[in-house]
Amino acid sequence: SQAELAQALHVSRQSINAIETGRHLPSLPLALRISRHFGLPVEAVFFEDEPH
Repeated sequence: SQAELAQALHVSRQSINAIETGRHLPSLPLALRISRHFGLPVEAVFFEDEPH
């Protein structure tokens, strides 16, 4: 849940919601923490696949 992710990353649930909905871009340190939490590269978490 957003609350569980927020707690794990030491941010507010509102921050997670704002990032998910595109209303806020995370700082680089937070982006790295999110990617590490999910075991994925930052690119996989934050950038949509673009057609080549």
